[in-house]
Amino acid sequence: MAEPDGSSSIDTTAARIEAEADGVVVIRVKAGVDLNEDCMREILAARFTLAPGSATLLVDARRVRSMSRAAMELSANPDVRPFTVSLAVLVASPVSVVLTNFFMVFIRPPYPTKLFRDESAARAWLRQFRKPSSRRPIPSTSTASRPVPVAPWK
Repeated sequence: MAEPDGSSSIDTTAARIEAEADGVVVIRVKAGVDLNEDCMREILAARFTLAPGSATLLVDARRVRSMSRAAMELSANPDVRPFTVSLAVLVASPVSVVLTNFFMVFIRPPYPTKLFRDESAARAWLRQFRKPSSRRPIPSTSTASRPVPVAPWK
């Protein structure tokens, strides 16, 4: 769905995924969600539908209740990694902090990853990873002229 500000979004059972006009993909986890492998598959499918190429990601995990290790591993699997430039994670509760620290220590994403409590600070940090040419329009629904990543999450 196209928004007035030029962004596009998809709602899944666990999150709202937005591809913003500046090239940032925002994943806002819904309140009280237990993120499992199926939820992560939905989120990844939506993310690649909205932004099939490389992107900086902002994940709002402030309201997540839990996240399975399988979901964490899927989110940073070798087929997804090349399409993630950097990852900023918004945290608030002790649960979101512990889950994100577990992800960073045990999953070890190969791209820059950092925790934030403030969304403005997270966005400022993400800007350093964008190339001037990454300000691109939101992709159309046609994939005829774009490479599409392998979809191991399906």
